[in-house]
Amino acid sequence: MDIDNLLVTLASIHEFGIKTNEILSKEEFSQSVVDAACSIIHSDLSSLMLTNENDELYIIASKGLSKKLREETKLKIGEGVAGRVVASGEYIFVENIETDARFLKSSHVEKYISKSFISIPLKVKNKVIGVLNINSSKNKKYFDDRDLKLITILADQAAMRLENIDMFNNLQAFYLEMIQALVGAIDAKDSYTHGHSTRAKKYAGEIATKISMPQTIKKNIEYAAIMHDIGKIGVPDSVLLKKDKLTSEEVKVIRQHPSIGYNIISPIRFLSAIAPMILYHHEWYNGAGYPEGLAKEEIPLGARIIAVIDAYDAMTSDRPYRKALSVKDAVEQLKQGAGKQFDPKIVDIFVKILKEEKILN
Repeated sequence: MDIDNLLVTLASIHEFGIKTNEILSKEEFSQSVVDAACSIIHSDLSSLMLTNENDELYIIASKGLSKKLREETKLKIGEGVAGRVVASGEYIFVENIETDARFLKSSHVEKYISKSFISIPLKVKNKVIGVLNINSSKNKKYFDDRDLKLITILADQAAMRLENIDMFNNLQAFYLEMIQALVGAIDAKDSYTHGHSTRAKKYAGEIATKISMPQTIKKNIEYAAIMHDIGKIGVPDSVLLKKDKLTSEEVKVIRQHPSIGYNIISPIRFLSAIAPMILYHHEWYNGAGYPEGLAKEEIPLGARIIAVIDAYDAMTSDRPYRKALSVKDAVEQLKQGAGKQFDPKIVDIFVKILKEEKILN
């Protein structure tokens, strides 16, 4: 291959790194690696395998393999070609899978168009976390040094990104646990609102599903529903738990909780998308809410969903100053507020959910 084509290929690998930098799903990223490998080698057959907690290799992404083969393939460390690559930390080239004793034979072997392939370790600090397998192209029955070097560069890049995804997801889980602990502390303060965040998450997810929101956005709305009252951690108990009517000054204090919640959540990168939902969940559809008096579609959809759920849960829960309303009466209040306090479309969807779940007759 001439130098110009080599530079183009290297540029493609660099572009792959930039394009996939924001991907936080191991499955999605792994598929991108497989697709890039096939593009570099001009192959139609590749797979990426990772190790699991049982010291087994499994296929997380592939191209050209049947669903059955993907699901059935499991290798112990040291077993088969890929298992040996993990054990040794060195790549293995197989010239012919039909005659190579290291390749585990199966009924699927004859279905491989190309009989030669290379298995390259995915290494992070001398630890092998998986392998990248790729068969030679239909028109090229062998791998040259250029192929090996390019795929090795891709594999090294993939290994680092997969490790970073794991670290990020672990950090994400840690933050969520900490925040849910804070939310739990708020719930525990007030027996009247205990379980409020859990119910809010449930209904937020159901509404998002009805609207056919993408899974990522649905998850963000669920997170926002759990955390929408986190700002109350900064509200004095004397105000938060007061049984009598609040004074005008105390109303100002409690109305600060969306802003306090926003300030807690917004610095956390992976939660920054839900911060506006928390900030604006007390805005009114007609613009009469707080903190900024937003109206209609100016209010984030997640915030409009939480507004309906929050009001319903508050109305159907006992309060120090009143008993809980019946579901029927609470729904009537939501309907009366549709177009004023609440997004009418969200109210309609929520009422349908209550009917489907036999909560409302």
